Amino acid sequence: MLPGYFEVMHTPLLAGRTFTDADNAPGRNVLLIDQLLADKAFPHQSPVGKRILIGTRTPEPEWVEVIGVVAHQREESLAERGREQVYLADAFLGSGVVQNWAVRVGGVPASYGSEIREAIKGLDPHLLITELQPMDTLVDRAQAGTRFSLLLIGVFAVIAGLLAGVGLYGVLSTVVRQRTAEIGVRMTLGAGPGQIFQLIVGQGLRLTAIGIAAGLIAAFALTRGMTTMLVGVKATDPATFATVSIVFFLIATIASWLPARRASGLDPTVALRDQ
Repeated sequence: MLPGYFEVMHTPLLAGRTFTDADNAPGRNVLLIDQLLADKAFPHQSPVGKRILIGTRTPEPEWVEVIGVVAHQREESLAERGREQVYLADAFLGSGVVQNWAVRVGGVPASYGSEIREAIKGLDPHLLITELQPMDTLVDRAQAGTRFSLLLIGVFAVIAGLLAGVGLYGVLSTVVRQRTAEIGVRMTLGAGPGQIFQLIVGQGLRLTAIGIAAGLIAAFALTRGMTTMLVGVKATDPATFATVSIVFFLIATIASWLPARRASGLDPTVALRDQ
């Protein structure tokens, strides 16, 4: 690990310091650890200045001093938290071990290709650069599988919402037809259109509330299967559950409004005569 890596990657420094050029001097046995390892190995205390035993360049493990703690990085997968990480200085591991370089630029990354190659050759003319690509490409590639899965889930969710609306509309339309005589009697006895409207909409919203409650229970039970597909959002995120519930409630309200409007506009005389 060369100096400046964490600054380039914008990895927050939580304690201590990051690497400097002095840490690449012979005999400097120092490293940085991430938050996961710090919490596990040194709970409720500062790891800076402590030593850990690691095995890298010699058959026997070596004691290495912790000089800093950084935030955890998802290096294996964006969807998985990954294991604890340690970061060693380049000189500690020996030359020639750098396989990937990270460069932060201020403009379009593709326009800096030749400059980056020249800069790396200035460090070591024998280094072979096989590929240059922006970080966005790496992130998109890492998220491709998850994005496709979430897209399918989103499509199925939209279909489920439409089916729920159409189904509720069909049920309430059938209810209105079956209760036409009852509605006619209610209106004859003094029930106004607003009361009939509230009667039908209320029945639809009660069915919706039961369905949403059952859906939330099932969703909470299945959240473990969604954990590996989410980054930066908890599987039990309250805002997400609330938003989805409100969306389905609005769909149900629209589906209930149409039959309720037709029921409230019935002529009680016609309704009773047709029955």
